[in-house]
Amino acid sequence: MEEIIAKRVEVSFLCSEGWFGKVYNSLMLNLPPLRSLWLAVMFCACIPIIAFFAAGGISGALFVFFSSIIGFSVFIPWINKNNLWHKYFDRNLIFKLLGIGFFGGAVPTILLIGALKYTTPSNVAILGQIEVIYSMVLATIFLKEKIKFKQIMGTVLVLAGTLIILSKERFTFRWTGDLIALSIPIFYQIAHLLSKKLPKNTSHIFVASARALFSIFAIIPFFALGFFMPVFHIEWTFKIIVVIIIWGLAITAFTNILWYKAIFNMDLSKATGIVLAYPVFTSLFSSVLGIESLYAYQIVGLILAISGAYWITLIVKKEKSLDAIKKSESLDVQGSPIV
Repeated sequence: MEEIIAKRVEVSFLCSEGWFGKVYNSLMLNLPPLRSLWLAVMFCACIPIIAFFAAGGISGALFVFFSSIIGFSVFIPWINKNNLWHKYFDRNLIFKLLGIGFFGGAVPTILLIGALKYTTPSNVAILGQIEVIYSMVLATIFLKEKIKFKQIMGTVLVLAGTLIILSKERFTFRWTGDLIALSIPIFYQIAHLLSKKLPKNTSHIFVASARALFSIFAIIPFFALGFFMPVFHIEWTFKIIVVIIIWGLAITAFTNILWYKAIFNMDLSKATGIVLAYPVFTSLFSSVLGIESLYAYQIVGLILAISGAYWITLIVKKEKSLDAIKKSESLDVQGSPIV
């Protein structure tokens, strides 16, 4: 694999023309992986809310198509400057990248838009916590990650806190939307597994841009369903246009860069455990926007979920410190003179 898509290519991103490169330079270049992940948590909390405003006003297929074009467009100056177009179609990468776009962009977004026609943003976010189970199982089987007891306990806290959000009068299944919501995380996890299978020196910016590009290609076959369902439905209102633009920039571009920067520098299962704190923020944001009311038991859920995510954060920090010490000791041994 050529070095042009290696991690060092991030430096070239600073020289990209256009506003996106400048924003990245000022906000995210020197952001540590853990902080990137927590910032991604904030953006993820907005995903069900943004999709909620789109549901009913546009088909999932068109929503993916337009937002992916907008999201990918911000990477074009960087791609042109580094002459990277051919890399997206490299025979050693293309099928993994297409899978990332299909499973990580096209399918889950269509399902999300469909689910929110029947259920609420909080329900979608909370039910998505089943992702931690998918993640731990898949990461153990395919990535050979070791799941520690403390990590499991931290995850239990996250799940306990988020399930409290659906307690009392809210814990009523809206079966159509909720069952759709339960299927979404498995597609995300498949995409994440594919991204972890890419060459180790692959840039997170390259993967984020590829996910946007191949989401466009992956969605095209869905338009054939127009003979059976309204896949071309769209209401050209100011609200729908704004939602598409926000999703394209904030989710397709920024959030994916943050997410891949995080998972390329830590175990997938641990990153998933931390990001699972986002539903409590979804509830908070929904309350502020007047979509849902916030109750005392939701505050308790917030505390539990954040505690669990923070516990996993401490585990990651400890492992990073141990890895740094081992690497340093290894270098010392290699550099020691032979007596």
